[in-house]
Amino acid sequence: MNNRQRMRVSNRKAVLWLLKSGYDDIWLKPHTKRHDLIYNTGEWYRALDLWNLFDGICFDTDGNIVLIQIKTNAWASKKPIEDFLADKKNLKVLVINVKYGKKWTVETREYNT
Repeated sequence: MNNRQRMRVSNRKAVLWLLKSGYDDIWLKPHTKRHDLIYNTGEWYRALDLWNLFDGICFDTDGNIVLIQIKTNAWASKKPIEDFLADKKNLKVLVINVKYGKKWTVETREYNT
């Protein structure tokens, strides 16, 4: 299985886990060769992912917005997520690690503002 195929399978496993866990309206940003232009009060920049960090967005069971980062066989770095959340309010980040081995497993870590 090549990297792109593994990413698709991993994303599918993550989405199924999210749905089973009560998350809803899950949106994953497609990875394409085109980048989005992010406007801010500092310097504008181009990003492949949402704010160059997140693969998607969904709602939890309480209707709160949850930013999603999905990794295969690895955990996302903690510092960039904590730096992003430092000046934000009422946000939750869910990092999903889909482990690929003899059996696919899904593990999560949650960060809150």
